[in-house]
Amino acid sequence: MLEISAAQGYKAPELMKMKDVNGSTDMYSLGVVLLELLTGREPINVKAVDSHEFHLPNAVRSAILNHRITDLYHHNIAVSQPSKERCCTEDKLQSLLQLAMACCSPSPSVRPHAGEVIRKVEEIGK
Repeated sequence: MLEISAAQGYKAPELMKMKDVNGSTDMYSLGVVLLELLTGREPINVKAVDSHEFHLPNAVRSAILNHRITDLYHHNIAVSQPSKERCCTEDKLQSLLQLAMACCSPSPSVRPHAGEVIRKVEEIGK
């Protein structure tokens, strides 16, 4: 199962060296899923020319550093005013993106715990 998740881009970096799955490694995978939802991109881009674009968390990190955040969002959710079809404002999307990136932190000790993620999602949803 670990090998399949690694091939699909959901495996936390520390699992490449060890096989100890825990809440922190689950948070990494959750972060990747959140990034998929926000960007509409696959977790692994096999057609990437730049190595920074191969893995979704790295591609998002690169876009943030290059001030291309608005280019990240999937075209169906990126709006400045919510409507019946689209309920997310730019502020909410940015908060969700920050949460996803916190979950995808290379350092397991920095990743939020499940309770923190739930609290933050509920806060963003208000």
